Amino acid sequence: MIRSRIAVKLGASILGLMLVVLSALYLSLEQLMVHVAQFRDISHAASSRVEQMLVLAAVGAILLTAGLAIVLSHRLAQPLLAMRRATREISRGQYHIRVPASGRDEVSQLGQAINDLAKHLDYLDKTRKQFLADVAHELRTPLTYIKGYSEVVYKGMAESPDAVNRYLALIYEETQRVERLIQDLFTLAQADEGVLLPIHREKIQVNEWICNLVDRVSARAATKDVTVDVHIAQTFCVEGDPVRLEQALINVLDNAVRYTLSGGMVSVAVAQEGDFLLLQVSDTGIGIPREELPYIWERLYRVEKSRSRGGGGSGLGLAIVKQIVESHGGYVSAKSEEGKGTVITLGVPLHAGVDTGGDRA
Repeated sequence: MIRSRIAVKLGASILGLMLVVLSALYLSLEQLMVHVAQFRDISHAASSRVEQMLVLAAVGAILLTAGLAIVLSHRLAQPLLAMRRATREISRGQYHIRVPASGRDEVSQLGQAINDLAKHLDYLDKTRKQFLADVAHELRTPLTYIKGYSEVVYKGMAESPDAVNRYLALIYEETQRVERLIQDLFTLAQADEGVLLPIHREKIQVNEWICNLVDRVSARAATKDVTVDVHIAQTFCVEGDPVRLEQALINVLDNAVRYTLSGGMVSVAVAQEGDFLLLQVSDTGIGIPREELPYIWERLYRVEKSRSRGGGGSGLGLAIVKQIVESHGGYVSAKSEEGKGTVITLGVPLHAGVDTGGDRA
């Protein structure tokens, strides 16, 4: 389409030049014929001279038109040649390459599209490298613990049988951590391939289900002197996958407890809004900077990387939450204020068939 438009423009330009030159020749010939008519006694030699001049003028006009056509075609072809060079460099991984693109014509629009593609590929390449670095770090930490503690036990370097049991418990915990990380990566890989998470829907009695989850999290929160409470105004029932939704809510609750300081509180509220059940988890933790908030649903994204790693977070939890909720046809949202806390909301359809997947501000 673009090639045909360029060809049309080039042909129209050449045709226009030829018409201008031929019109000038016609006017000159017309003036000459008038003078010839006035001076009929002109000699044969002079007539031949006029004919030669006309031939030379015609040849000059053709050469001029051809020259202008070559210059014009060169100017039109230069941006396309630059785009070809740029796309070859981009295909070799040089994603910083940009094509000069100004104007609103088709060639400029093509150049801008190439620049947008290069920019997106550059972002994906940097994200991929960061992803691999983060995964390597997340695997290295537990494997270091496993290697160290297993070496102590294997070589009989433990001080007592109680120490052996303690080291074995730590090895088991770190093994579970690696297993969770690999499972999360597998889940996200499925989502990247466009495969929705398998959802096995059944009726869930929300009140009892929520209370059981909160009891499990409360035991861990108590070690940090963090209180977890529940607010449910009425009895709710939702059609969903209890295992997947439990995974999502546990991830959100774990984050809330992890980033709430000693003496703080985590609250779970359940309400209905239209066809959606709202599961809202709020905390009195450290909060999230406003500029960081849109990115918390991205995999391996950490607001404070050093503290997240120290606290045991992999940076995959909220990405998994988003995938699970969207696979149910629901949505996620987050609000936060630094130093005051964060509110995470999961909107899950009460019945199958309701769909407004995504995230909300």
